[in-house]
Amino acid sequence: MKARRKKAPPRAAAVRGSGVYGIGVDILHVTRIEKVYARHGERFVERLLHPLEMRDFAKVTKPAQYLAKSFAIKEAFVKALGTGFAGVAHDEVGAVRNGLGKPELVYGPNLKRRLKQLGIRRAHVTLSDEGGTVCAVAVLER
Repeated sequence: MKARRKKAPPRAAAVRGSGVYGIGVDILHVTRIEKVYARHGERFVERLLHPLEMRDFAKVTKPAQYLAKSFAIKEAFVKALGTGFAGVAHDEVGAVRNGLGKPELVYGPNLKRRLKQLGIRRAHVTLSDEGGTVCAVAVLER
């Protein structure tokens, strides 16, 4: 008599037809952004930040730190998207903190449409900073 092998349960993602679309990570030294900010000032801020990030930027005490985090988030996002910044403006994606302090991605209208066309339904981002270095990780799901 042959022993029956149990069939493995289907993965939840396979059942729903969803899963990870892409993962991106970026790490950078804050001094890199400090130099760019010192050289280009408000012009850099206006080109980099999403409108909701601009609102938060007005309240920060460490502008270079905030800009470095924003830049890292954008880099991690476009790496997860798999395109780099081709077709994605810096100010079309950003992150704002929810009531618990967790960063959540926000998008401009063009990028929202593009994500919908690609079937991307959820996005996650996390940040870490230590000793003048910032790291961001983004995960996009279908």
